[in-house]
Amino acid sequence: MVRGLWVLSIPKARTPWNAVVRGGGLLGCVIAVSSASVRLGADEPARVAPKVRLTEYYRRLSEPEPIAKLEGEPLRAHQRRIKERLLRVTGLDPPPKRIPLDIHESQVLDHPWCTVRRVAYRIWPRVYATGLLYEPKTGSDERLPAMLCPHGHWAEGNAHPDVQRRCLFFAKLGYVTFSPTQNHYEDLNAGVSHQTVMIWGNMRALDYLESHPRVDPGRIGVAGESGGGLQTQMLVALDPRVRAATVVGLTCDFREIMFIDGCHCACNHFPRVMQFTDHPEISTLGQPAALQFLTMNDWTRTFLENRFPEIQRLYSANSSADRTECVYYDTPHNYDRPKRERTYAWMERWVNGRDLGSESSIAEPETEPFPVDVLTNLIAAAPEDLGFGEIGRIYRRERSYSMPPLDDPETRRTWNDAMAGSLRELLGESQRLPTTARAGNPTTEEAGDLRITRIDLPSEGNLVVPTLFVRDNAPRDRRPVVILCGPQGKDRGLGESGTGSAAERARSGALVVLPDVRFIGELAAITDAGPAQQRNAWQRNGIVWGRPLPGMAATDFRCVIDGLAECPDADSGKIALVVPRSGDLAIGALFAAALDPRIRSIDVDFDGASFANGKLPIVPFVLGHGDVLQWTALLADRQVILRGAPADAAATAWLEGVFAHAGNRDGLRVVAASPSP
Repeated sequence: MVRGLWVLSIPKARTPWNAVVRGGGLLGCVIAVSSASVRLGADEPARVAPKVRLTEYYRRLSEPEPIAKLEGEPLRAHQRRIKERLLRVTGLDPPPKRIPLDIHESQVLDHPWCTVRRVAYRIWPRVYATGLLYEPKTGSDERLPAMLCPHGHWAEGNAHPDVQRRCLFFAKLGYVTFSPTQNHYEDLNAGVSHQTVMIWGNMRALDYLESHPRVDPGRIGVAGESGGGLQTQMLVALDPRVRAATVVGLTCDFREIMFIDGCHCACNHFPRVMQFTDHPEISTLGQPAALQFLTMNDWTRTFLENRFPEIQRLYSANSSADRTECVYYDTPHNYDRPKRERTYAWMERWVNGRDLGSESSIAEPETEPFPVDVLTNLIAAAPEDLGFGEIGRIYRRERSYSMPPLDDPETRRTWNDAMAGSLRELLGESQRLPTTARAGNPTTEEAGDLRITRIDLPSEGNLVVPTLFVRDNAPRDRRPVVILCGPQGKDRGLGESGTGSAAERARSGALVVLPDVRFIGELAAITDAGPAQQRNAWQRNGIVWGRPLPGMAATDFRCVIDGLAECPDADSGKIALVVPRSGDLAIGALFAAALDPRIRSIDVDFDGASFANGKLPIVPFVLGHGDVLQWTALLADRQVILRGAPADAAATAWLEGVFAHAGNRDGLRVVAASPSP
């Protein structure tokens, strides 16, 4: 429980922090944060700036996960658990149905070493991916090894000259080589991340290679750089068909590609992964598949020294010491010729079974790649293709929430318990840090007929919620509590006037609480990058942590309520949460109320935002359980005003029925959002 609040008056004279003060015949008190007396004055501890606290919080949640030190069957069991969780968090459990590939091909280009064509293949119903197929020129009927070569974030994609050179030479070495196009698409609220599309797309690319009449399905390797390295790492981790892999310029701790005020490519941000693993461990899940790392002067620069020894020990302890290597190159971020030559040797050894003796590289001869536009203009038309947006529509159709009749108490109680449990998981409640911060020293000032007190209230970890308490000067034993939170922050909110303002509510006898929850007011901008960019960075990082923005805001709201417990004039049975015209804050408030029965009423304005229309902060997988109206059903025993909710007649009727069956028909008021012009 949070301590360190005050009631009614704080005298102008300085007093010990744990003193009890009487003024005007009414009890006013300052309650000790600890048993030690803290003097206000020269020795008063300096306030730790919110940006310092947020930076430390960011570091705590970004700490890397170690690789499990296991052998034999315990290791295999651990790897199975990690793989199962990876498939769940990437939306691939249950897996999509393996439907026929329905291959479509472009015209064929001729190269001295091979033929090249674009191939389209079906990955979901009416959704196709494409790639470039390099087929060796050999008259033999013998089955050939195969290579999958995903590419990184080059502007030219798999038509980049260096990607071409790699694929062309693999074909010259006798590999049927396929370079799938890197596809970006996400609908995280429905459970589709970029990794959902990339992993499944690459598994389907392996299906295509296996189905090729010239491919030996027992000899398939994968090699990719940068974003292609991420694809390679995820594929070797999750698909046992990969015999050997080369990961170039990717594997590192997640924290190396996370930033407090910016984002790396969004394909790195898939849900909840840092709750249970990190990139280095993911890369080992395909063990005993042969695993090569090529690192350089980018985010992988310290991998050889800091993380690869753990991987070496794991492989050595499980009789695979020679099946992994890491080579550092003093180069920028690229997949240049020396790295490619190291890759060729690795694949010849572990995929093709060729004894190279002491040779660790195979020289790549000069060749002329195709002009970029020649490859990009190759078309493999798939008339039924609806594009990647269809993936989100499929997930929303097949994995969406239901609205069961909740017409008896037992059914409603069972549903509520299940929904509340799902909400705790969605918001990452298990990742909530134990509180270590203390309440700050309060300061009070008079503003006409109002008294305004400022204090930092402890939240999770070392975080605090900068908060204002506003009261009138009238003697009152108990005051209903109104927590008023707007997107402009507490200080600007305090300056507003008129009906519904903090000042008017306080003059009417309420104890008005204005908190700066994450990420508004004092918690909005902690670097020079600006609030919008930082909010996006926290949103993307929260996806990886499994701690989405509404979960952070809900925690802060609930911690503010914890602070009220030591406030004698606060009527704890009359706590209302009010959010005007802010979907971001409204959903945090709604979720706080769903998890905290101390909040007896809410009046929140979603301003037309919902999870379905993508205008609320991202909560991965939330639409598998409910949208705004479905989550509101958890409050059927409270007073709810839901403003600006997207119009949904069926869901509104269902929600009204839930409140009616709970004996609280008058407890709900839904004000639909105005239609967009």
